[in-house]
Amino acid sequence: MAAAAGLEFQRAQSLLSTDREASIGILHSIVKRDVQENDEEAVQVKEQSILELGSLLAKTGQAEELGGLLKYVRPFLNSISKAKAARLVRSLLDLFLDMEAATGQEVDLCLECIEWAKSEKRTFLRQALEVGWNICPL
Repeated sequence: MAAAAGLEFQRAQSLLSTDREASIGILHSIVKRDVQENDEEAVQVKEQSILELGSLLAKTGQAEELGGLLKYVRPFLNSISKAKAARLVRSLLDLFLDMEAATGQEVDLCLECIEWAKSEKRTFLRQALEVGWNICPL
């Protein structure tokens, strides 16, 4: 599984400059797959795919899809270390807020992330979202 996902990830990266939509489709398929927690390579490929997909969605102006991605990956975030999960959430949220798409969902998404961090007892992430870097426009 990890080897196949790794090859697909490489293929998605090679398509970035020529066919972004195909690249987004490949990355979506990798992100949607379940991975075993003990399969470090598969987990790493999924993490990279999440970040790459988030970046592509931001570059193509797909704010709602990026917000949806942030919500969709939460079950996966529970299976990785808190530090890695915090990095992924902050990165995706930064991409979303940097888009300046004015979807009206910015504050709601930030509050949802803070509530999720509270419910999962991810204190560092919650604090970072609330006040640490003031990334949420509250």
